[in-house]
Amino acid sequence: MNPHAKRFARVGGLLLTLAVAALSVHATTLSLAAKEQQHLGVIIALGFGHVHEARPTFSMVQRVLTAVDLYHRKVAKHILFSGGYTTGHVAEAEEMAIMAMAYGVPAKAIWVENASNTTGDNARFSEHIIDRHRVRSAALVTHSSHMERARKTFLKIRRLGTIERFPADETQIPIHDLEYDQELPRSEEFDAIMLHATTRRGGFPFDPLRIQPDHIDLARTAGDLHQRGLVKPVYVWHRAYAAGHITRAEVIGIAAVAFGVPQKWLIYSPSRRNAVDKQNLFEFCQSAGWTRVLAVIPRHRETESDKIVAQYAEQGIVARVVLTGRSAIDKRRGGK
Repeated sequence: MNPHAKRFARVGGLLLTLAVAALSVHATTLSLAAKEQQHLGVIIALGFGHVHEARPTFSMVQRVLTAVDLYHRKVAKHILFSGGYTTGHVAEAEEMAIMAMAYGVPAKAIWVENASNTTGDNARFSEHIIDRHRVRSAALVTHSSHMERARKTFLKIRRLGTIERFPADETQIPIHDLEYDQELPRSEEFDAIMLHATTRRGGFPFDPLRIQPDHIDLARTAGDLHQRGLVKPVYVWHRAYAAGHITRAEVIGIAAVAFGVPQKWLIYSPSRRNAVDKQNLFEFCQSAGWTRVLAVIPRHRETESDKIVAQYAEQGIVARVVLTGRSAIDKRRGGK
């Protein structure tokens, strides 16, 4: 073969190789897109040990937000959260369900398995839920270091023929960028953020995991304030002692972690009926040495602002009241 022919052969071979590589990348991209679009039977998100007493870890938040994203992209119609009472009185799966509802997943789309303490338990105790709903395929959400072991364990469930992997490692809490009616103070101008929560008349939920829209707004506002650099203790106040085994303050705090408040900054009002160390709101401020607070209230309580400022002032505490923030979507909807 002459030199020109050899050169053309090499160039042709190179072009063919590049074309095959391009087709391979294109096929992989289409495969990933198809995987994300295909309708699976359920999204299974596995728990990740929480700290204690209704304080989720960031890794748990990552798994929840990954599952929520898959749900909103219609990968499946239901999410199964699996995780038991590994620490404290609130199960991992219960915390995850609260966080998912705070991000707009309806309660009817959530299944909770709250008896497991190991990966084997996750699969074993989830199996009866999967069988009952006749699920044959699943999107599995966990972290990469846990994925293969978890997938092999769940493949032992006879009914599950397909399990797609969705690692949560890269998932981040979204930026909220809320808008406020009042000017926000600088971080050095107050000692703590006080979330003033109440339950509207007739709105006390029978289901202890349910979270009200006003409470979601409080939690999201707390997350937004922290994202803005107003990093202070967040005291969650709700005078109701509990709905079941979880207090309303804990429900709000769990959601606040999902919106960006690090769990180490959370403080819950001791609102159980028979709490030994029960203090009222102002007694706690005084015991903590807080003399200046940022009081966050739901928008429907705007007329109470002056009253709340006066109540703090009677106890020697300077309070600045802000209404819960609104997103651009909230404003377009005309919501208060």
